[in-house]
Amino acid sequence: MSTKFQHAVPPVMYARRASAGCCLAMACIGALMASYGPLIAEFGERFGAAGAQAGFPLAIQSAGSVVGAVVTQRIVFAYGYRRGLAGSFVLIAAGALLMGSVASWPALLAGALIAGLGLGVCDTSVSQSFIVAHGRRGPAMVNLAHGCFGIGTVAGPALVAVVGSDRYQLVFCTIAVLVLCAGAGLGGIPRRFGMGGSGAGGATPAPNGSRLDRRGLYIVAAFLVLYIAHFGVQSGIGSWEPTRLADQGVDATVATLATSGYWLAMVVGRFIAIPLSSRLRPSVIVIGSCSGMTAALLIAVAVPSSALWAYPLAGLFIGPIFPNGLTWLLTSGYARGSVFGYVVAGALAGSIVLPPLLGQIIANHGTSSLAPTLLVVACLSVVAALSVAGLTASRPAMKR
Repeated sequence: MSTKFQHAVPPVMYARRASAGCCLAMACIGALMASYGPLIAEFGERFGAAGAQAGFPLAIQSAGSVVGAVVTQRIVFAYGYRRGLAGSFVLIAAGALLMGSVASWPALLAGALIAGLGLGVCDTSVSQSFIVAHGRRGPAMVNLAHGCFGIGTVAGPALVAVVGSDRYQLVFCTIAVLVLCAGAGLGGIPRRFGMGGSGAGGATPAPNGSRLDRRGLYIVAAFLVLYIAHFGVQSGIGSWEPTRLADQGVDATVATLATSGYWLAMVVGRFIAIPLSSRLRPSVIVIGSCSGMTAALLIAVAVPSSALWAYPLAGLFIGPIFPNGLTWLLTSGYARGSVFGYVVAGALAGSIVLPPLLGQIIANHGTSSLAPTLLVVACLSVVAALSVAGLTASRPAMKR
């Protein structure tokens, strides 16, 4: 990437144990988020949570993660990444332990909220600090971190299947223990490394001082549209693919395997992006990924029988968008102050708002509307990504 941002920080500021600990934490929050789905029936039976109420823990955790992402910048400015991440790990572990040790519905919801706050801080801090701390390796490292998150989304449901949904407490307690183990590596982060005035590292400032100019506001808005649209497609396929395949006459076991293949394809996409990120600009990776995601959905619309493999193909292209989009945002020069956290929070908020809207469309028009609706949303992500590219390209080139 040809930005002087790369020269604004030392090439590596994290010890290997710190990077490993952060990657383990990312895997844990991925497992935490993905474990709720297989437990919905158990929550309904055990706590009498009927219908949509059984999904409240995930909704509350997601809401907490939005708040966590918003406050991350203030925490990092005041205390640095080491303390910020340590606090987020404690919140995640405390929330998971509460969910796993107290057998009551209010305690489960409280634990989900506490864990969600830590999740938002952890996700935002790891993403931002990896890009900043690892210099030229930053794009590859943030892909690695989110690849580990994806591994967690695959491992969480598998762990539920192994121990049984009636013993879900073991799942949450295991996650809590692993997060605390991840904290052992945080000593490898320099104490004063943060985005504040210590000068230990930070994002390239916005071109016109502390406030964004009009172009900067357009760029940030385009990033928000990009992320909200991409998360809408991601969660839409993950939530509704099994139902759509069942309506097409696909065997339930095959439909479940296809959905697992979709999530696994996302993980593969992120790991494929690791070597690509050192050769291609993040803008190229994001625009190419959004285009590939859109093409896969176009296939699903044009050939409905292709859904069995078209949705996993979309997952392959979805995987690189989030981590490489964050790199693009942070190195664009428009991620000053709390902008980075606000964009992440907006993306997380989109993952809360869009699935119910998609569910309403499907309720009115049937599951055959899934692919066409997602195609429209995917096209929005392409337009947003091209808009960011056009707006940032009009800035004077920054020398190496």
